[in-house]
Amino acid sequence: MTDLHANPAAPADDGSALLSLLSPRSVAVLGASDNTVKAGGRPIDYMRRHGFAGAIYPVNPNRATIQGLAAYPSLDALPAAPDLVVISVPGAEVEQAIERCLAIGARGAVIYSSGFAELGEAGAAQQRRLVERARAGGLRLFGPNTQGLANFASGAIAHFSTMINEEAGQDGPVAIVSQSGAGSAIVYGGLRRNGIGVRYMVATGNEADVSAAEVVRAVLHDEQVRVVLLYIESLRDPQVLAQAARLAHRRDVPILAVKAGRTRSGQLTASSHTGALAGEDALADAFLRRHGIVRVADFRELAEYCQVFVGGQRPRGDGVVAISNSGATCVLAADAAEDEGLRLVEFDAAGTEALRAVLPSYVSARNPIDMTTALLGQPQIFGRTLDAVAARGAADMIHVGFPIGGEGYDFDDFSAQTGRFASASGVPVVVSANQQWVAQAFRRHGVPVFDSERAAMRALGLLSRYVRARAAALAAPAAVSAVSAVSAVSASDADAAASTTTTLDEVQSLAQLAAAGLPTVAHRLCRDREQVRRAVAELGLPVVAKGVSASITHKSEYGLVRLGLDSEERVLAAFDELDARLATLAAEQGVEHGGVLIARQHKGAFELAVGAHRDPVYGPVVMIGQGGVLVEALDDVQFLPAPFSAGQAREAISRLHIARAFGAVRGMPAVDVERLAAMLVRLGDWFAGSAAGSERDERTESVDANPVIVPRGDVAPVIVDAVVVRNAASEGTKR
Repeated sequence: MTDLHANPAAPADDGSALLSLLSPRSVAVLGASDNTVKAGGRPIDYMRRHGFAGAIYPVNPNRATIQGLAAYPSLDALPAAPDLVVISVPGAEVEQAIERCLAIGARGAVIYSSGFAELGEAGAAQQRRLVERARAGGLRLFGPNTQGLANFASGAIAHFSTMINEEAGQDGPVAIVSQSGAGSAIVYGGLRRNGIGVRYMVATGNEADVSAAEVVRAVLHDEQVRVVLLYIESLRDPQVLAQAARLAHRRDVPILAVKAGRTRSGQLTASSHTGALAGEDALADAFLRRHGIVRVADFRELAEYCQVFVGGQRPRGDGVVAISNSGATCVLAADAAEDEGLRLVEFDAAGTEALRAVLPSYVSARNPIDMTTALLGQPQIFGRTLDAVAARGAADMIHVGFPIGGEGYDFDDFSAQTGRFASASGVPVVVSANQQWVAQAFRRHGVPVFDSERAAMRALGLLSRYVRARAAALAAPAAVSAVSAVSAVSASDADAAASTTTTLDEVQSLAQLAAAGLPTVAHRLCRDREQVRRAVAELGLPVVAKGVSASITHKSEYGLVRLGLDSEERVLAAFDELDARLATLAAEQGVEHGGVLIARQHKGAFELAVGAHRDPVYGPVVMIGQGGVLVEALDDVQFLPAPFSAGQAREAISRLHIARAFGAVRGMPAVDVERLAAMLVRLGDWFAGSAAGSERDERTESVDANPVIVPRGDVAPVIVDAVVVRNAASEGTKR
């Protein structure tokens, strides 16, 4: 399958050089037009109207002037080399245009033209030629097939979206980065309608050269950017996005992302549960979560939920207070808070008294606070209530609901009080309102407004989870680059063919994991009855007997497992059966006869599956989920790009459906989640370390430990079955 985004490695850049291209001092437009509706005319019109102070060079051999500016017949005729060239010519002319950009010393080019990788292999090959030539000359390319880029601070607008006509540009704290040109404009329009200014709007198109991840990293070097909104369909530079996320967290700049295209990626290892379960979307979700990037559903949500992040207020915890003039809104807000995992604050005695001092006697001083008609003609009660709640330090966040506003409600005063309170206290406040004039009153004071209680509470939930994820990401070890972790991506076809993997048998697999410091079951490999007797004497009873063969990874399907063997006679009988069964399989199907494993039988409350594999995009990934023979059918799994912290491991465990049963219940002790998390961290460290520090012929390719027996109480989990896949060359050397 052809990778339409494949291209030579990007030049080294921490993002600052690319940022300068988003703030060009001069822009040439190749294919410039007098017609402001055409793609070659819009950027000139936009830059002139938005006060771009730099030089604009229209290039068109058939015009002496364009839109009142002197036009030039070719790029070679320009009086100076432009920082940026907009290429708005037919696709067949783009290669020549790139050559001219290089000849005059331009630093960047925005290619509006289409007809490249989006059309298939021939277009992809042409696209690769463009990039190879451009990079050889130090020219960075945006696109092709892009709507361009815009800097509303400087007025350098090389973007041809009509949305800029509909919603006037205004500088602000938000950067929009999108693989989709239309998507960038949709988000821009939504933000502007909500009164939020935008500094950068960048559409990366085919990403032949500059990727969305690179642009995210670049805009984070601008201290005025406070939120980044990202839309991607494929993640070409995960290591760059991981670097960007770390920079963002150091500055407390949230990245909100939509990851579309829910397809499977990479080659799956047939014997690997982990690989089989690791769908592309699950890994994308895990990657974004690992790096503290807030994932939302679509363009509308990017624009809508940006509101709650842009003001800079951050909750200290998950406690929320709801205030409304409607009992129904109070109930809906309470339901929505619980659905979002937020905690409705219970006021202590002092807090209750403080509220009673400011509320009318007929308003109950409990959360949610239903003010009924108290605010009619008495707007000061609203601000006093906010202050009373904040003074006790009980509220981490506040939701205010005004389902209906009309005569007698002073929303100019309410909104001003709310804006002052949020700024002074640092407590995030969101409003739900159904009437646009009410919403606009609050937005004028920088207060986020949503059209339902559920949307408002979801905004607070996203904000609360971001704060936790940011802390976890800053505390976690730096992630292993997918480039270094998955050297197969850049290997030649010959190298790939030579790097065939091999599956270790269960005894070898358990030995590998034990050497890595993971808890494995006590066991003995037996090839005759005398060895079985010694194994029973050393391990005790009961035991499990399993046929060993590197050719068979799912032993139960071949009748090679015997459980609950509680006497030496039963163990010997099981050995005889399994030895004979393996001999038959060896004769009939050519499978390897590796002997019979006798292992201590462990009892536990739960059977989990733990694994690791290397994804060609996301690098080393660890999995945990419900185990047993139905692991794929149950599909209750979580993924963690490795390495990761114990806190991130605990968070992943808590998201499992089965984790609801891990707590103490009916007199039974809770599962020791700390030990389970420690096992995951150890696996992740070992597996990622192997990826970063080994040659391809020395590394482990995948691990499947299923089941892992997890008891209740102060007892460690134990791996009782495992399959490890390693590179065939290293195993051949060892043998």
